[in-house]
Amino acid sequence: MPTKVDDNQCIGCKKCYNLCPLDVFTWQEEIKKPKVTYEEECWHCGICWMECPKRAIDIILPPSLW
Repeated sequence: MPTKVDDNQCIGCKKCYNLCPLDVFTWQEEIKKPKVTYEEECWHCGICWMECPKRAIDIILPPSLW
């Protein structure tokens, strides 16, 4: 299940991009916002969600983690 970034709430602070231990984000320079490019690599650790000042990240946990 993918992690999603809400572009309407994102302020482009780069915290998720810089802090993700698995580098699942890439930076879209043209709009100055992150994109979840490698969603299959995400461990759903929540670091991006915890550090996002606008809570613009939604982590959808796979059923196996419920």
